[in-house]
Amino acid sequence: MAKVTIRDVAKHAGVSFKTVSRVINREPFVKETTRQKVQTVIDELGYVVSLPAKRLSSGQSYTLGLIFHNASWHYIQDVQKGVLETGRKFGYHTLMHPCDIHRDDDIDEVLNMVSQGLLDGLIFTPPADNAEKLLRELEALNFPFISLSPKDRTQNRPFVTTSDVRGANEITRYLINLGHTRIGFIHGPEEQQAPHDRYAGFQQALAEADISFDPGLVTYGDDHFKSGVSAAQKLLTVEPRPSAIFCNNDEMAAGAMAAVFGAGLQVPKDVS
Repeated sequence: MAKVTIRDVAKHAGVSFKTVSRVINREPFVKETTRQKVQTVIDELGYVVSLPAKRLSSGQSYTLGLIFHNASWHYIQDVQKGVLETGRKFGYHTLMHPCDIHRDDDIDEVLNMVSQGLLDGLIFTPPADNAEKLLRELEALNFPFISLSPKDRTQNRPFVTTSDVRGANEITRYLINLGHTRIGFIHGPEEQQAPHDRYAGFQQALAEADISFDPGLVTYGDDHFKSGVSAAQKLLTVEPRPSAIFCNNDEMAAGAMAAVFGAGLQVPKDVS
């Protein structure tokens, strides 16, 4: 059986080759009725888009680069899942690429992929978004990129973030409503903005509840499990011991729970 071509689709749908191409590439300015008719024929004939041909005709790679540096794998996997799912809807593949923002070789490697046309856009996760030299080079090339929760939000660069201050405030108020007044805080990496925003929300909630802030109940971690363990161990030596601990991320929270169990205590009976 002969392979179905894009011209076969055009013939059966009664439209031009270019119209089918526009539908496949999800271009605008195609009537919805026409789009549906072409898609129906594609499904009926079992037409499969040739990715190399699609790339050749459009001049695009249909690949997005997800850049990360020293980030926890749980976090990266969650972000990757979102990028993969959304990219797939628009016919894009995702390339995960580690980049040590302090190494020129790693930065040059990303720029080489861009210059070779291997990518159509980049998504930076913290702390990779601190690669200022790389970001400036991309801006000079007019290459599209976006950052997730970047530390520097003053420049005219696209970014996506969450309401970290409000979220941390709500988490802290939840603990306060359970009756906790001595709440330990495990801060995240200082070179990232989200931990600072969460810290601000934490302090804000304490002030709103007229609970004195105790800097002795604050420790620091790097968002990884082991640092959660060591940070929580320090908090558990403070007298009087905190009855609850706020962690900057899930991995450190898991580490903190391990530290609590290791001290012969229970969660949430002894420490929330």
